[in-house]
Amino acid sequence: MSLLQVNTAFNINLQFETAPFHYRLFAWLIDLVILILFLRIMFYFLDYSFDISNASQYGLTEIFVFIPFLLYHLLCELFIHGQSIGKLILGIKVVSLTGRSASASQSLLRWLMRFLDFGILWGFVFLVSGQSVLGTILVLGCITSFILFVSTKYNQRIGDLLAETTVVRKKLPYKLSDTIFQDLDTKGYRVFFPAVMRLSDKDINIIDNVVKNHQKASIEGYVQTVAFKIKSVLKIETDMPDEIFLETLLRDYNYLSRK
Repeated sequence: MSLLQVNTAFNINLQFETAPFHYRLFAWLIDLVILILFLRIMFYFLDYSFDISNASQYGLTEIFVFIPFLLYHLLCELFIHGQSIGKLILGIKVVSLTGRSASASQSLLRWLMRFLDFGILWGFVFLVSGQSVLGTILVLGCITSFILFVSTKYNQRIGDLLAETTVVRKKLPYKLSDTIFQDLDTKGYRVFFPAVMRLSDKDINIIDNVVKNHQKASIEGYVQTVAFKIKSVLKIETDMPDEIFLETLLRDYNYLSRK
């Protein structure tokens, strides 16, 4: 299992676990079952309502059956934020390599390449029916896609490589409390120390670690040392207790970083 690293607005690398092969396989199987059920239900409905021959004659089977069947994955990824129903159940989703949700163009490109990535069944059908060239292309494309999935850094099939996407586990392998992110009510927030933006990312992370861990170990002297050093560098004069001072710095940084 590989990790997709994403650089946040706070310049901290967060990691997403790429979806394991069996997750993607089970999601695909769930979607396949859903599509088969959809076909059966829609054919029964059309046959009951119009007679299937009449429905085909007027193009109703194409409108209500084949087009939704073909567009299923594209529409799901567009409207369920990178997830089909199978992916939703398994807790995985398609994302851009930047960590953001896949764009419409990326989803479209992935969908177009599905016919090559998952074309092995159709490939054998074409081979049996005598369409050897098309059948061979689909079979070889599917095999190539699987080889790329197991060998590429982010487990990408052909469609993912072209669209610059991958599939990750939706449940993050970290907690927001592990980062310097804080849930702030920015409405009417007052900044006490705007000079905090002069600190480097390394400095901010040190402050964050001190604030989070000072109660777990006897590092009270370290809290005072860090607070004194920051006050000296930023030329800040305050009567706040050192712990409150550092916490306020972090809140100010969170607020100013979002502007």
